[in-house]
Amino acid sequence: DINYMLSYVRAHPKVYLDEIQDALSMYRSVNVSLATISRALRRMAFTNKAVSKAALERNEMLRGIWQVEYGHHPADYYVWLDESSVDDFTNARRSG
Repeated sequence: DINYMLSYVRAHPKVYLDEIQDALSMYRSVNVSLATISRALRRMAFTNKAVSKAALERNEMLRGIWQVEYGHHPADYYVWLDESSVDDFTNARRSG
């Protein structure tokens, strides 16, 4: 079951502890506490990393489309402006 949990976390890097608990219960018929899962992850050297806002909003498909449409122009043709913004997810929880 440790091997299952390890492979599950590697396949789903943004997973929450309760989601791991549900997967263990559903697919392995094992009922464990969130604290046990947390300790097991720590022993396997997993850390509690936060997902950055940029990573959450990144869309590789849109980036590729933009590069096809505008990639033929020299980089010095562009002027980039930075706009600070607030959205519904600014204060959202980013870690498990």
